[in-house]
Amino acid sequence: MNWYHRKMPRLQYNPEVFSDIIEYAQQGPWERGLDKNTMEWNVRELVLDFEEFPILDELLQGLNTEFKRKHAYLSWVQPGGLLNHIDHSKWGNFALPLLGDFSSTPQYYFDQFNHPVEKFTIDCPVIFNTRMTHAVPVSNDDLSPRWALMIGIHDWVDNLFNKIDQHEIWTDTKNFKYEYI
Repeated sequence: MNWYHRKMPRLQYNPEVFSDIIEYAQQGPWERGLDKNTMEWNVRELVLDFEEFPILDELLQGLNTEFKRKHAYLSWVQPGGLLNHIDHSKWGNFALPLLGDFSSTPQYYFDQFNHPVEKFTIDCPVIFNTRMTHAVPVSNDDLSPRWALMIGIHDWVDNLFNKIDQHEIWTDTKNFKYEYI
C-alpha cells in the first residue's frame, strides 16, 4: 500500500509540450535550494513563470485542487542527495520527470524511528506528501542531470488521491488526459 505517494502512469500527454521549459532550463539561472530559514539544500532549483509557460496553468487546472499560490519549479537533486526532511511550505508536490534517468534516485519515507516505510521513483507523474519525513539519496559519483517539474500542493494530498479514485482530475484539459480504467 502506498500511503504517501500516488504514481500516475496513465496520465497521457505529448512530452513536447514541455520543450520550452527544457530549453529554458538548459540556459536558465539554476539556484541552490533554500529552506524557509535560508539554509541551503543539496538541490538546484529553477523557478518557472506561469505567464511564460502557460502549460503550467493547464496542469493546475487538471489537478483540480487548492493552490494558495502558484508555485512551479524544476528540481535537480545534486550528488550526495537530500537528507531526511519535511517541507513546511506546502502539503505535497505534483512531480513530472522531464529529463534524465530517475531509476537510481528513489525517494524514501521514514517513520519516527528513521526506518524506511515507503519508496518510489519519479519515473512517471506522481503526487507525493511532503509533510512526512522523506529523503532522496543520490550517489556522489552520479553527475547526470535529472530534472523534475514540481508544483507545490497546498491541500492534503489524500484529497487528491481521492479525486484520482473518483475520476475528478484531468477531465477537461487540452494537452493532458488521464486514462481511467
